[in-house]
Amino acid sequence: MELNDAARLVHRALEEWGIDDDADVHFVKYRENHVFRADLPDGRSLAVRLHRPGYRRPEEILAEVGHLDMLGRGGVAVPVLVAARNGRILQEVSVGSASRLVSIQQWIEDATPFGDIVGALDGTHSPPPDAFRDIGRAIGRMHDVSARVDATSGLDRDAWDADGLVGPEPLWGDPLALAGLTDAQRATLRRAATSLHERLSRLPRHPEVFGAIHADTTPENILHTPRGIVLIDFDDFGTGWRIFDLVTAVFHHARQDAYPRYEEALREGYAEWRPLSPAESDAWDDLMLARGMTYLGWAAARPGDPASAFISTELAPWVCETAAASLAGDPPPWRRRAEPTHSKES
Repeated sequence: MELNDAARLVHRALEEWGIDDDADVHFVKYRENHVFRADLPDGRSLAVRLHRPGYRRPEEILAEVGHLDMLGRGGVAVPVLVAARNGRILQEVSVGSASRLVSIQQWIEDATPFGDIVGALDGTHSPPPDAFRDIGRAIGRMHDVSARVDATSGLDRDAWDADGLVGPEPLWGDPLALAGLTDAQRATLRRAATSLHERLSRLPRHPEVFGAIHADTTPENILHTPRGIVLIDFDDFGTGWRIFDLVTAVFHHARQDAYPRYEEALREGYAEWRPLSPAESDAWDDLMLARGMTYLGWAAARPGDPASAFISTELAPWVCETAAASLAGDPPPWRRRAEPTHSKES
């Protein structure tokens, strides 16, 4: 969809939310969804999401909305949804032949992303370890609230389990389909995925370790505000091992020398809410590799996307190296540095 067409849909959507045409609309980003900022004459601002067609069914988006509402009522800092004039949170909006499902959130003022994936991978984003301690606390509080209200009951979302991560049909696509991989790299990834699937299938799935998760806690989806951290973009939330959110939060910094301190700080912050079990701690490196393979699958499914090209050239060789180390029984790259001393949580 062209940006001009998307902007027209945003203005049409604002009418459904009872907002006149004086709103100043600005494009923010496009990944799975188009996101715009609408600055209103009364000084308020809104985030308008045009949901990518075919990516999520309406029932899945409504499950996301309900999850956000539950977290917000539990005291977790997350986006606040705004209802349209008819009381609905999700609306289908059309202009000419263009049509999209639309949802609107309150804009989060004075917020800046924790970082970006490219900066984390190339080392230009190298925050102090205390930043990860704060992130661990935010993720721990989110998991604490969702676990207390049994957030997985009747949940219509994907499962980030062994099948969803490295099964025959992974949620984000087949990593072996990534253009540019050599035959040897594909063979390594194939063997590593089979071995990884076997180990992940044996992980416990009781509610203390497996439940509703964000599943995409990347630096861009963690906002710093004067009021603390806000977690955004729950587009991929579903069920999975809770530790997967921690792994995702630090994965892109794993090539940096400071990674051991980042991981330790993240664990410490999280443990203030939900101490990790030995089984979770033991699965950390396996889930790091699984996370890496999901990004290769994501890139394979989006040829031509600038982020896909970056993953193909910069991340794929490192994931293949990690897969080879796993098969050989060697430490992964992030364990070859001197680690800080810390005991596993119990």
